[in-house]
Amino acid sequence: MNPMKESIRFYARNIESLLLLSAVILLPLLLVHNFTINYVNFLAALTGAPVVSSFYNLFLLLLFLTIVQIAFAQFVISDLEDEERPLRQAFRTFFETGFPVFLFGIVYVLAVCFGLILFVVPGVILLILFYLTPFLVVLKRKSPWQCMRSAFELGKRHFVQLLGLILLASGIQWLISLVGIVSVTYITTSFGAVFFTQLLLTVLIFPFLAVLFTMYTYKWSEESVRAESAESAAALEG
Repeated sequence: MNPMKESIRFYARNIESLLLLSAVILLPLLLVHNFTINYVNFLAALTGAPVVSSFYNLFLLLLFLTIVQIAFAQFVISDLEDEERPLRQAFRTFFETGFPVFLFGIVYVLAVCFGLILFVVPGVILLILFYLTPFLVVLKRKSPWQCMRSAFELGKRHFVQLLGLILLASGIQWLISLVGIVSVTYITTSFGAVFFTQLLLTVLIFPFLAVLFTMYTYKWSEESVRAESAESAAALEG
């Protein structure tokens, strides 16, 4: 299984359902994020505390990212495992596991943000080592706290690949957003037009990135299970 090729095929085949998930779950959180950040930026400008604004922006963005991914992960996994009504399963999983993932996300994102602001490298390491936790919550049907060890093991084993994927995802989103914003500013300099273009592009791009990470998590998890089974069989034979 080639996760990149499978992700492209999956996105093209299920684009309507993925965009529906994106519109219902991702878009409201993006609106909350943008309006909240604008207000915090305004307060930071008045008080002269831009660091607080940057910290809050990073915190809220990573927190929402952590929560939203579970809906897309469930949709992909339900489809891969031939479950009925994968879209319904995605919404159900989001509402059932959203709060535990939200609590985990607060702790995880705070640790990452403090690591990035204070020393940078520890924050990046924490981000990567536990990045797959929301995907494993869906895959293993366990709480995020129970999935942390599995996420840590996968993150440690595939550290370089995960770092590359995160950089690739960030680069894709940045490039497409840049092209979109430049194109819009040729037509109009309206803040509203630029703002809604950014929102629209995120709604379109994010589902593919979530599918990509889910495909890789699914593949790595299966490989890990097979390796453990082989080790157990070898130990019994020995």
